[in-house]
Amino acid sequence: MCPDWRPQGRLISEQLFEVAHRDPGRELAVDPTSGRFSYSDVASQVEHLAFGFRELGLGPDDIVLLQLPNWLAFMVFHIALTTVGAISVNVPPGYREKEVGNILQVTKAKGLAVPESFQGYNYLALAGTLRSEHPNLRHVFVVGKGAPVSAEMISYQELISQHGEIPRNRGELAAFKPKPNALTVLSFTSGTTGAQKGAMLSSENLRAWNLGLAERYGLNRDERIFACSPIGHAVGFGHGLRMTLTLGASIVFLDRWDPARAIALIAEERCTFMAGATPFLMDLVNHPAIADYGNLPSLRLFLCGGASIPEQLMQDAREALPHTFVSPLWGMTECGGVTTCPFAAPTEKLHTTDGLACAGMELKVVDPGGQKLPPGRDGELLVRGPMVAAGYYHLPEVTAESFLADGFFHTGDQARIDQDGYIKITGRIKDLIIRGGVNISPVEIENVLFSHPRIANVAVVGMPDRRLGERVCAFVVLTRGESLELDEVQRWMAQAGVTKTKWPQRVEVVTELPITPSGKVKKFRLREMLAGAE
Repeated sequence: MCPDWRPQGRLISEQLFEVAHRDPGRELAVDPTSGRFSYSDVASQVEHLAFGFRELGLGPDDIVLLQLPNWLAFMVFHIALTTVGAISVNVPPGYREKEVGNILQVTKAKGLAVPESFQGYNYLALAGTLRSEHPNLRHVFVVGKGAPVSAEMISYQELISQHGEIPRNRGELAAFKPKPNALTVLSFTSGTTGAQKGAMLSSENLRAWNLGLAERYGLNRDERIFACSPIGHAVGFGHGLRMTLTLGASIVFLDRWDPARAIALIAEERCTFMAGATPFLMDLVNHPAIADYGNLPSLRLFLCGGASIPEQLMQDAREALPHTFVSPLWGMTECGGVTTCPFAAPTEKLHTTDGLACAGMELKVVDPGGQKLPPGRDGELLVRGPMVAAGYYHLPEVTAESFLADGFFHTGDQARIDQDGYIKITGRIKDLIIRGGVNISPVEIENVLFSHPRIANVAVVGMPDRRLGERVCAFVVLTRGESLELDEVQRWMAQAGVTKTKWPQRVEVVTELPITPSGKVKKFRLREMLAGAE
């Protein structure tokens, strides 16, 4: 049965309170740093925090940045802000003064929530610096129980405990309920091109993100969702935190990626579903501890996004995770997870495509003039449907270029659609390598090189060439203790039957690739490295 895409007028806070009223003891969250919490526990914290926000003067259309790890507090902040009509901005914990400052400059946010410390970094110092530079930033909320908090900063723990049993009229909060299509979340792109844009998302957008996947895979309230992807990014937020609340399910948080700890938590907490970047899948598949836990029999579904999944990795995953359906997940900050493979997808489609569009979404591939291309032809992928954001915050010209009047969104991804409707992402339009007038897809080359036994990871970019325009350069991460020369790479390409024009003309061995919080490679950084080496 296809989901009902019509606006429901129900906020994520109302969904929380409904379950808390109906089944107060039902477990909502497992946070290894702070314990186990029922729906009733979390609902109480949300109400306390919402009244605290109102006493501070925060309400409709006010903006608060949430730079928090995968902790329960992130969920409480987001739901409480929604309750009073305010807007959340999700910020990955790894961002520092420049990135957070840029977002503050754009949004004029009144609040910022940070951990007292996380992974050894002093967020109090960061917040202090940002507060002095951004006069709109009135409130800094600090999550943590260690070092004392200054007078300019507000303790989260104090806020959620200062109202006792909520002796206030709950109807007071109802006056601030936003409309379902009002802006509720600003989600900034991860910056694979170097420039960040704030996608404007409503409650109905986010609901569609969840319903499309729930319908495809039969997800329900019995799911135990493993949240390993940063909630400050679209994958962790949309397909972790929001998915849990939409389904009335349970969530298990992991605040820093550690494959051994992840495997143990999935097994111990009987997690059934997770969405994560390709490096997460790679780490699980290759970790010896996975056999100690019976290859994770509870894990029914792994949606893998961020970067294309090499075919070899898909084959390895079938062996290492025999109980788990691993599907590619293609999506963007602007539209959530749009395509996946259904359970019944043929193995060939599962290994070589990025899946079918979820219910309610429409895809087409167009040429540079905007004309729709027939199946099998490469062009730019456009998407339309209820998952698509309203545009970019305070960027009307960029919005007009990307979000068309007919509802289609220009993804900037190059793709083809086959006769069965399955899409294959062949790269970013801006990442295409044009060698002597011939378009070369980096993804095609990356898939071949990933299968090399000494290559652990790879990213391919174009490097300037005076005669040809561009040539192919491969950045490779090698397996421990190995070495690799250019001639060996070219022999591998020849053995794979790849035409010579697509062979890398340069190989750069690196210890790691620069990636965004979603797992996508920052190819602009690689191109900068090449320019600096000239």
